[in-house]
Amino acid sequence: MTRSLACLTPRFPSLAALVVLVALLAGGLWLAPGEAVARTFDIVENDDVDFDFSTRRGLRLRFREPDLSFRVGGRLHLDGLVAGEDEVPIDSPDGDLRRARLYLAGEALDLVRFKVDREFAPDRKGWRNVWIGFRLPKRTQIKVGNFVAPFGLEDPAASNYSTFLERAVSSAIAPSFQTGVLVHSSGRFGRSRSRQRWTAAAAFTSEPLGQASDDRHGTEHLGFASRVTWAPLARKRRVVHFGASFEYRDLRGDNGYRITSRPEVGIITYPLRTGSLANVDSVVSYGLDSIGLFGSLTLQGEFMQSFVQRNGRDDPSFLGGYVQASYVLTGERRRYSRSQGVLLGVKPRSAWGAVELGVRASTLDLQDAGVDGGRTRDLTVGLNWYIRENVRLMFNYVAVDAEVAATGRTDRPHIGLARFMVFF
Repeated sequence: MTRSLACLTPRFPSLAALVVLVALLAGGLWLAPGEAVARTFDIVENDDVDFDFSTRRGLRLRFREPDLSFRVGGRLHLDGLVAGEDEVPIDSPDGDLRRARLYLAGEALDLVRFKVDREFAPDRKGWRNVWIGFRLPKRTQIKVGNFVAPFGLEDPAASNYSTFLERAVSSAIAPSFQTGVLVHSSGRFGRSRSRQRWTAAAAFTSEPLGQASDDRHGTEHLGFASRVTWAPLARKRRVVHFGASFEYRDLRGDNGYRITSRPEVGIITYPLRTGSLANVDSVVSYGLDSIGLFGSLTLQGEFMQSFVQRNGRDDPSFLGGYVQASYVLTGERRRYSRSQGVLLGVKPRSAWGAVELGVRASTLDLQDAGVDGGRTRDLTVGLNWYIRENVRLMFNYVAVDAEVAATGRTDRPHIGLARFMVFF
């Protein structure tokens, strides 16, 4: 067995990207000595119009009569890695930008909302959120368009708030972005001052924007996805949460069903894949998730499983999950969204930011009923420095113990990663 060390230095797809990166780094360092709060700069302010720029929420234009508001923002996730290879070579990434996204969002009369965002990172270009939403009574909302399907704990939460650079390998089972209609509601159990919270979401779905190639599982389909959560305790510094998810998809056309994953490293490829499974009639998936938030300590975990119904062949099932813990060494805490049932990020109190340490153990098994997609067990250790709520430096170490798809070879690479992240 041979091992090698490959150091991948950042490469920029254009001079414009380099200029943006330098500007963002300079802005982050400029903000560091000041107060740990977002700054807002008024561009235009009068009785009819407000136009300002926030270091946390980007550009905002608001009209008072009628009540209209528009916002422009985005995110930049810039990655680099050092990899200790084992049996399988780790190819250099085509680009170093994990995410480079811009969005336009708006709201009218506190009743109608919309969001459109576009990904510009190499090899990941495309539309993401493209939806219009309507507020209904009793904390109920409807979305129509392209959105993240309600399934699991990590997928519905923004990548800006992830403890680690990448979601767990088990997220490969989740449906991710879908096109359709979503209904979401939330509230309290019992008395108006009850600390018990619930959320419920259901969506009728199809492939993203009519493109099977943009679907995580590569299918043309009609489907249904849902998630319900219950938090018997939902205080600011104490949260106990349980969630359950379900997805059914009825496949149409000749596209097969696939699951593909990489070892929690977003800028490399890795041979964990089922391949395109033919003669699939339908797929049923479910997931369970939980959270325990106790001050600066956060515990969370998920389990997912998919059952694939094939015509004339054995029916495989694939499963995965993770458990993780994180602790904010500087005393802050992660936040919990009572209306969405997901975790948000850390808001630093100190002028020099907040520091968080995390560890995660995860697994994904894509071997069953004659399908040899490989399996893996990953251990990830992470360190985060929150320069600001929306400016972060991240460092991850990932130890992989995998059986490579189709070959059965054991592969145990060790990967170190770093990310500069900013969103607004």
